[in-house]
Amino acid sequence: MNSSARYNFSRVLVAVVVSLFAICVFIPLLYDIAGVRTNLEERLAPTLVAQIRRSTRVPRTRTLTREMEIPPTALSATEIPAVPLSTVSALNGIPIARLVQISESTSIHLRDIYALGQSLGRNPRAISKVGDSTMVYPPFLATFDRKDYRLGQFAYLQSTIDFHAGSFGRESVAVKKGMHTWSQFNPAWAIPELCLPDEGPLECELRLQNPSIAIIRLGANDTELPREFERQLGAIVKFCLARGIIPVLGTKPDRYEGASNLINNIIRKTASAYSIPLWDYDLIAGTIPGRGLEPDGLHMKGGGTRDFSSRAAMQAGDALEDLTALLLLDAIRREIGAESLAAKK
Repeated sequence: MNSSARYNFSRVLVAVVVSLFAICVFIPLLYDIAGVRTNLEERLAPTLVAQIRRSTRVPRTRTLTREMEIPPTALSATEIPAVPLSTVSALNGIPIARLVQISESTSIHLRDIYALGQSLGRNPRAISKVGDSTMVYPPFLATFDRKDYRLGQFAYLQSTIDFHAGSFGRESVAVKKGMHTWSQFNPAWAIPELCLPDEGPLECELRLQNPSIAIIRLGANDTELPREFERQLGAIVKFCLARGIIPVLGTKPDRYEGASNLINNIIRKTASAYSIPLWDYDLIAGTIPGRGLEPDGLHMKGGGTRDFSSRAAMQAGDALEDLTALLLLDAIRREIGAESLAAKK
């Protein structure tokens, strides 16, 4: 082999060694620094951490539609209060866990809905009411803005009252006597002075209030068309979910459709199907004289004391309506607050 051939062979050998070094050492090092190889490995053989991250849905920010075109409210994340929880586990013999139902799957779903809502600028302090005459009179939850109540052994709920102050006494455009589920999408039921021409009460209310939670109790006027009620109730739930608003379904106190309790059972079924909170007021209504209703068996009877430390409050339908709804709001707030605190760590 002449000197020229030896020189060429040496160049080739050096090139091969450099290439092998680049392939085996340098390129993987760059991939590690850039995180590329880690991403590829997690796709091909996901680690436990990667699997957990994938199983936790992170909602994408959606394109803002007309009902979302309102300035987001800049508020700090919810924090769990230091006030000790009540030792009360039941009301009138009904476990609070049955009146305020948030399953494990619902708890996870709540955090996803809340995350989506925050990405869309929802106000975490704002609540909307969606309902019929049972929310009109007595004014549902209004006592907590009027401050004419006494919490007694439920003193820990004060932090939730303070957090949502201003929403309790507000008159919702989605609450009206005679309201049906399908009327919520009908512009003819909206308030012209406040709503846009093609908005139904529900869409209008969510645009005006920009809530993080919607308490929904309908059905008293829908007993003749249970299938349509179920379809439209599902549409209301999906309308809220798509906008990052936590829908809370409440059962009604009356038994206007008879012993079958069909409408309330549809409400329970819908809450379970969509993994959303259930406020099962029907259960506590069964422990109150006359189910807490006027002689017509349909409308709520008012005048109950809001001294929740008294026995009289435990026999007043409107008082227990406010208390049990507040218990659910507190439970939701704690779920969201726990998630917020965990995210800070």
